[in-house]
Amino acid sequence: MNIKTANTLFDDGVFSAMYKAGFITTKIFTYREIYLWIHAQIQIRNITKNQAVLEAEVKFGKDERTIWRALNCFTE
Repeated sequence: MNIKTANTLFDDGVFSAMYKAGFITTKIFTYREIYLWIHAQIQIRNITKNQAVLEAEVKFGKDERTIWRALNCFTE
């Protein structure tokens, strides 16, 4: 999914409505947050993607595979 489309759906409340209706799980919210956080760290701190993934493991309490899955879920 394109991250710009996901952000628009999130901002418009579409994801929230779909979650409340039972069509999607909280995973989409978590994955989006991880994706945005990692890309912000890369831009702001100029670190590598691998370093950002390692830091995200600690910050979000998720394993490395989950972090990579979140990154691969969205495209620019």
